[in-house]
Amino acid sequence: MTAIALAGCAPVPAVPAPARPNRIAQLLDEPPHHPVARLWALLRSNPPAVASILALTMAASLVSLAQPVLAGRAVSLLGSGGFRQLLVPGAMLVGVALMSSVLTAAGNLVAAQAGNRLVRSVRDEASARALRIPAHKLVDHPTADLVARCGIDSEHLVEVFTHGPVQFVGGLLLVVGALVRMTMIDPVLTATALVLCLLALGVIVVLGSMLSGTSQARQEAQGEFVAECTRSLDSVLVLRAFVADAFALDRLSRSSGELQSAANANDRARSFMGPVAALTMQATLLLVVGVAVVRVHQSQLAVGSLVEFLMYTMLIVGPLAGGADTAAMMAEANGALNRIVELREVIDRRSGIADGSDAGTLAAFTDAARVDHRPTGVAQPTSSVLLVEPTVAEAAEALMATGALPPLLRGNVVFDEVCVRYRGDTSREFALDHVSFHAEPGQWIALTGPSGSGKSTMLAVLEKFVQPSSGRVLVDGVPLDEHDDDTYRSQVGYIDQSCPLFSGTVRDNLLLGRRASDERCWELLEQVGLAATVGSRSNGLDAAVGESAYAFSGGERQRLAIARALLGNPRMLLLDEITSGLDALNRQQVMDLIKQTMGGVTTFASGHGHFGMDHADAVLVLENGRLMDAGSPEELRGRSELFRSLVKV
Repeated sequence: MTAIALAGCAPVPAVPAPARPNRIAQLLDEPPHHPVARLWALLRSNPPAVASILALTMAASLVSLAQPVLAGRAVSLLGSGGFRQLLVPGAMLVGVALMSSVLTAAGNLVAAQAGNRLVRSVRDEASARALRIPAHKLVDHPTADLVARCGIDSEHLVEVFTHGPVQFVGGLLLVVGALVRMTMIDPVLTATALVLCLLALGVIVVLGSMLSGTSQARQEAQGEFVAECTRSLDSVLVLRAFVADAFALDRLSRSSGELQSAANANDRARSFMGPVAALTMQATLLLVVGVAVVRVHQSQLAVGSLVEFLMYTMLIVGPLAGGADTAAMMAEANGALNRIVELREVIDRRSGIADGSDAGTLAAFTDAARVDHRPTGVAQPTSSVLLVEPTVAEAAEALMATGALPPLLRGNVVFDEVCVRYRGDTSREFALDHVSFHAEPGQWIALTGPSGSGKSTMLAVLEKFVQPSSGRVLVDGVPLDEHDDDTYRSQVGYIDQSCPLFSGTVRDNLLLGRRASDERCWELLEQVGLAATVGSRSNGLDAAVGESAYAFSGGERQRLAIARALLGNPRMLLLDEITSGLDALNRQQVMDLIKQTMGGVTTFASGHGHFGMDHADAVLVLENGRLMDAGSPEELRGRSELFRSLVKV
């Protein structure tokens, strides 16, 4: 894939044409309502495998139908006293049995492999959707619950191929073929057996319907327990520091108890269903045998025919008895699929965000732009709100009229009456409350304010993690919602205060799937003052980081995260308290480094204290989600008591 590069600009990868959605993606996007239709949709994802499994299953069924005929003939020959005459039908019977076993084994192997492919496809699609979940919905859907949906739940879908509708078709062929032959032997006895088997099947179907709800409830409880366990393990050091092991164990015990209750309910249904189904089949078989013995006693049925008939009855009873397990497995598969399908609702970006607001859409441009002619790029506040310059609105309208989008971000950012609402009942209604400002390309905008003032929320809006409840955000004159997520984010460098690292090597964490030479990697590490630390390790760039990055100090993790952002040559930087883990000297070095290497790039940097303020072209002072003041650091030092208290001037 080639990249487009302009003079003095970072290369931007060409965006590939969207791939045609596969059947699994279509199923997860638009799932059928009926459970059977959903199972059929899963099977349609791999037609060649379904055809192969069906062919092998039907062949095994047809071969199995020959066994009772050969057995009945052998019994008849045995009654005539000719043992030598048994050699040919006996050998044929053994051969047919072996052939049936081979065909069944081959069908099981193909089904297992197809099931594993299905599980992988669903797992991959579910994982892709989980990675797209909006940030505000992670509160209701913990990471571990998403992991359970993608990993544990998807494993249940293998049963769709191994014990699902295809096997049912093979069993149906076996039953129909057996009934045809049984009718030829004794129609009266066949009618009796058929009625009894249908009654038994009805009992199994009713019992199977009881399992659907209990199976999904068990999987929901399992996901909750995995989520609670993951939260505890992620915070194990904090728990130890506060001697809170008992607190964590109590939460785990409650969650484990709920899982046990759900599992007991599911097991009660299954344990009741199994014996009842077996008893029903046994009673059916005994009744058929009883009627058959009477028919033999009345000389209406030969002994050889009786053996053949009973073997066919066993062939019928087998699929019906297995129907109980099949119903249970399909109930679990449907329950698991329902949880995976629910990810579609979770990633619906428009749901539950902004009270039906049309912020970020073309409809937001119907409002007249407010006017302010300040030349500084960040206008002075009027009633705690900065006003949007008319040239920005005109540029936005011109761009929308032509449909043209800039190939590279210039970093011209406008917030116009932007509100972000809190979800649920809280002491504050807004995380951002009617915030307006204009940042020109290349400016360094410092965000300061008390904790909870909305600094991180503003950065989350710019990174498209959060959608405004109302108002509009323009980037280069284009509504932020109109920018393609991946194309936009590939040009935005984002470093948050947690600086998460991933299990793997230093190289893995630095590149994140991108390509760069070792020389470039070492150059970046040298720039952020991490080359000596990484170089001192035996494997250098291939040194293990560890899942929680305990091998790195907080400051080292921040430096590595900064190097990771710089590698992408971003067109806009979002810095969320990146110097919080550094000492005073290293803070200044990092700020100087970013300013030197990212000159001309629009930068939004949140933080506390005076660090970064000297680099800022303008400062936004936030409190309780409202923009209280704005201007250059010198101006704010002279007039803003809040700013002076924040930077301790």
